[in-house]
Amino acid sequence: MKCVLATLLLALLTAFAAHAANPLAFSDPAHTPLPPAHAIGFPLRDANLDALPGFKNPPPGYGQVPFWWWTGDPLDEERLIWQLDELHKKGISGVQVNYAHEDSPGWPTYAAEPPIFSDAWWRIWGRVADECRKRGMGIGLSTYTLDWPQGNNLFRQLFYSKPELNALKLQPPSRQRLKGGQTASVAVPPNLIAARAYRVEGSRLQRGSVDVMPFVRDGVVRWTAPAEGEWEVCVFRAEPQPNTINPLLAGVGETVVRDFYQRFQDATPNRSHEGLNYFFNDELHIGAGTQVWNADFAAEFRKRKGYDVFEVLPALWGDMGPVTPKARMDFADVRMALMEERYFQPVYRWHASRGLIFACDSGGRGLRPDEFGDYFRATRWYSAPGHDTPGGRADLIKGKVSSSIASLYRRPRVWLEGYHSLGWGATPERLMQATRENFLYGCTLLNLHGLYYTTHGSFWEWAPPCYHFRMPYWEHMGVFLKYFDRLSYLLSQGTFVCDVAVVYPVAPFEAGLDGKKATQVAFDTARALMAAGVNFEFVDADSLARAKVRAGRLEVADSSYRALIFPAMEAVRWPSLEKAGVFAKAGGLVLGVGTLPFASDRAGRDDKELDAVVAATFAAKNRLATPADVPAVILGAFTPDTRTDKPVRSLHRKIGPRHVYMVMDAPKNSTVEFRAKGRVELWDPWTGATRPLRALGETVTGTKVEMPLEDYEAQIVVFSPGEPLLADESKIQSRVRETCEANPKSKIELDGDWEFELKPTMDNRYGDFRLPVTEKMIGPEARIFRHAIESGNAAAWRAADFDDSRWKRVTHGYGQQFWLLGPLPTEAPEADLAKLTRVNPQESVIVAGKPYRWRPYSFSWRQGLEGDPGHQGWHGLKENVTDHFLCLGKPGKALNEIKYESEPAGNRYYLWTSATVANKTRAHIVASARRDGEKPHASEVLTPASVFLNGTRIENVEGAVSLRPGANPLLIRYDRAGRGYFVLKRDEAAVKPSKRTPLAMSWFDDESVIRFDVHAGTRPAEWFRFTAPPGFRAMTLTAKGKVEAWADGQPMHAPSGSRFEASSSLPRAAIVALRVVPETGVSGAAVFPEPIRLECERGLTTLGDWSKAGALECYSGGAWYRKTVTLTSEQVRGEVTLDLGKVVASAEVRVNGQLAGIRVAPPWRVDISKQVKPGENRIEVLVFNTLANHYVTIPTRYRGDPSSGLLGPATILTTVRTTP
Repeated sequence: MKCVLATLLLALLTAFAAHAANPLAFSDPAHTPLPPAHAIGFPLRDANLDALPGFKNPPPGYGQVPFWWWTGDPLDEERLIWQLDELHKKGISGVQVNYAHEDSPGWPTYAAEPPIFSDAWWRIWGRVADECRKRGMGIGLSTYTLDWPQGNNLFRQLFYSKPELNALKLQPPSRQRLKGGQTASVAVPPNLIAARAYRVEGSRLQRGSVDVMPFVRDGVVRWTAPAEGEWEVCVFRAEPQPNTINPLLAGVGETVVRDFYQRFQDATPNRSHEGLNYFFNDELHIGAGTQVWNADFAAEFRKRKGYDVFEVLPALWGDMGPVTPKARMDFADVRMALMEERYFQPVYRWHASRGLIFACDSGGRGLRPDEFGDYFRATRWYSAPGHDTPGGRADLIKGKVSSSIASLYRRPRVWLEGYHSLGWGATPERLMQATRENFLYGCTLLNLHGLYYTTHGSFWEWAPPCYHFRMPYWEHMGVFLKYFDRLSYLLSQGTFVCDVAVVYPVAPFEAGLDGKKATQVAFDTARALMAAGVNFEFVDADSLARAKVRAGRLEVADSSYRALIFPAMEAVRWPSLEKAGVFAKAGGLVLGVGTLPFASDRAGRDDKELDAVVAATFAAKNRLATPADVPAVILGAFTPDTRTDKPVRSLHRKIGPRHVYMVMDAPKNSTVEFRAKGRVELWDPWTGATRPLRALGETVTGTKVEMPLEDYEAQIVVFSPGEPLLADESKIQSRVRETCEANPKSKIELDGDWEFELKPTMDNRYGDFRLPVTEKMIGPEARIFRHAIESGNAAAWRAADFDDSRWKRVTHGYGQQFWLLGPLPTEAPEADLAKLTRVNPQESVIVAGKPYRWRPYSFSWRQGLEGDPGHQGWHGLKENVTDHFLCLGKPGKALNEIKYESEPAGNRYYLWTSATVANKTRAHIVASARRDGEKPHASEVLTPASVFLNGTRIENVEGAVSLRPGANPLLIRYDRAGRGYFVLKRDEAAVKPSKRTPLAMSWFDDESVIRFDVHAGTRPAEWFRFTAPPGFRAMTLTAKGKVEAWADGQPMHAPSGSRFEASSSLPRAAIVALRVVPETGVSGAAVFPEPIRLECERGLTTLGDWSKAGALECYSGGAWYRKTVTLTSEQVRGEVTLDLGKVVASAEVRVNGQLAGIRVAPPWRVDISKQVKPGENRIEVLVFNTLANHYVTIPTRYRGDPSSGLLGPATILTTVRTTP
């Protein structure tokens, strides 16, 4: 180990020495030190590498690395370790701890327990890191929110609060213009760095200056201009920026390493870095923009550029003539170099010397070339340049920027942060498609955004979903993850091959020219190329400067280009243009799209030498108007890597002696010509297996290959040294296959009944799905019902065939509390309304000559208005349930909540209900109002305009009120839209509840609260109906009232009072009818404060979406589908395939007790040839869905599609083999 570290140190010192002589050597990937021997997840570029063993069984370090959000609940070590074990079982390589932020000003990190970096926190970190080490995993921390400059975040405590570390921002200079012989008098500001006088010609300041600092006296610059000419005195200052860190400061990187990164190693057992990995900068905030300063900036500028920066410094704010672009670009270059050398490179070096992956997802994700000043130069100091792709989508530009940096600077991996905000209905199928595409664009390290320490009763989320052990399909997720383990390994090895480079347009931004236009053209060109089947790389100015022209190609690092494209770049680095000229002269194809360069860092603009090089470099035919013109020129210039009738997207890597292609969009049995020769195979990431592919013939430049898979699949085509298996030579080997294909396939429809058995997965041991914890596994439940109040003869309502489609759909816990009238344009006859002892919703109320009807207003005393828990936080629920259950007005969007605004029909509302009590009661009203110290919602706070009790107006709503025994009608008027509450509380019981139920309004546990009673003391029977799953046997319920129950029209028995049993198990989906006589003050589905727990045995069903099958709408979990199929000896002799049709979200197939396969994405076909036999065959399919169904009754905005199950149609395809 000492020898390895010594070698590493020597290499680093050599790199620094090289930089002193040659600035490009500083970042030259040739000087990148080799990783330590123990490092995992670092690929090889060995020319003799045999990648097949690693593809079959990937070595450690190529698995998925999730974001582990340690927010929401106090950390418990045993819970953390249980979660680690679950991850380890699925081959997860490591975890990256993240902290979320509030939506209050400054976006501070959420308070954590224990506090971050406290002694207790470090003890937990050390323990978890050691447990990671034992499992061969790594753990790192993301600086997401921690290093943000707003709020009292961690980096503020460690660094930003120290003035000596704060960034210095240049301010526009104080100026005074004067004629010859005049005397300037300019006040000297604080933080003065220089005072210079510039000659003015034609209203422009000229390069060169007179230092007037010696003329500063008593805080004023007094300087007399020469007798002739016009002059301008500029006084420059650099102001410290609070809550920042200065990346130009010597030693700042080492300070961050010492006080942040090194502390993680110090906290692990034996101060070892083992168990650590995967540190991350997410949306990094650093410095104070691009016009910044440092104490030694002027000296460094002179050393690097050979002239005084103050000669041209005014050019940062205005035009100084032709030199302006050069001045700006030189300033940007020095600033960026100091930032790299003093901040980015030391932090990178700490990670690299320990073999740790250090990754990023910057705020611009590569879409803003000027981020940090130069996105390429900043991001090349990560071992895994990366980005996010939200919402289950792939992103070509982000992927190509990140992978180009990794390629040109020989960084080991490309980090893919996916797929936040996709929602709880995220399926492996959606992830599979997006991740395949992202890998084709160059990504090689998969990071699924969501892994939550807690979901806190389903009320904590951060841009959901959590893709891990909470998802029903987690049992099958190992198949998905192993697929990408193999692809991650394979596509990390070797080198990327492409013919086309698009210049990444940083220079126009640096020069103050049209960088946005250049960026748009660059990215549009990139999209046009990929759509035409031409892969490419973005190339930066430093790489172009290092590049060599050999045999008509432009070679840099491991890349070799035939074409170089400049996208509407008004300014370029001079070495870039020089190299392009040499390349063009050697026969290379140099294209200009849109505007050609007219400025550079050589002499600025109006440079005849630059104009001459541009003229010689860009032939007239290679000056293109739009990005759409580019593909045709490229395809006409040379043979592309892949060629077919319809363009396909492909990725080509040279791995050892092999050429490896990843191809998408090629239809099954189509022909693709690859620009490669040799023995061609298909490598299967699902299994690690390989098989020969049929080569239809060789061409001058390559090989035509018949593609075997569907166009939406990723086809890994590998050329190895050797002779291809050409079609005419493969007849013997493929005779059996050809004979099979010659025989038509027979199809057996698996329609009709299937046996059906539920397999719950929602593990609630830690309260992740429901609080308080009452059961450790949540299975099928009835949460949503059809509801009606009994009227007339209701005997038919218990029957299975009764049509309840016109009944209202209601959710457990929610019931009617008020009758609502409004919005109204003006005051109603409220004296008459106040006298109502009961509301008849069929009777209209006439207001301003127009009829209005009362309508029900329902809420839950626990969770308020259904679907609206009040203000939450960024990216979803944050454990909040507002006390404001009254929401009147038109709902609209606001910051992380719903805002209620005025409606066109008016702003006046009436609420009618009653307070029913057994005895005379003294009470008081608690009504919402805007109060000091109360965190306001976006909506206006509802304050009663008038309140009537028992027909009499209450003049003082803050005073005591008297309730008579029985019903006490209550009428409340509001004169505006908004949000609020109105509660009646008994005076004699005004005692604070001893405990609070989690995720509940404060009124829920308060026994002094008098529940509203819209039935005014009567207790009409209420009916509820739902469809129970197949195999229904019994149910357990909690009810606020007397319950009778029927299943398919037959009475259910309740031996224990809360558990109702059917006389026998009902094989098919059954209609359950419930008649409830509720307690006073309870109505609607509020009679069921909790879901009704269902007990089901095996039953019968047909294939289809179980989310449309009654109570299963809310069921997240698994289900077995079973069927017995008889096959003949002839049918099982050939290839037998089970085609499931459509599945949501994953399927495991067993035949005759043997595992045949697990599918997490289409095609939903499984080869069951080895498992079937003549006679009866038992087919079993275990399907898991998503959490979207559970979240149907949770007020998240990330619910997703609840479609679930084996949708079908399912068939068995048999191909009869005949003896050739």
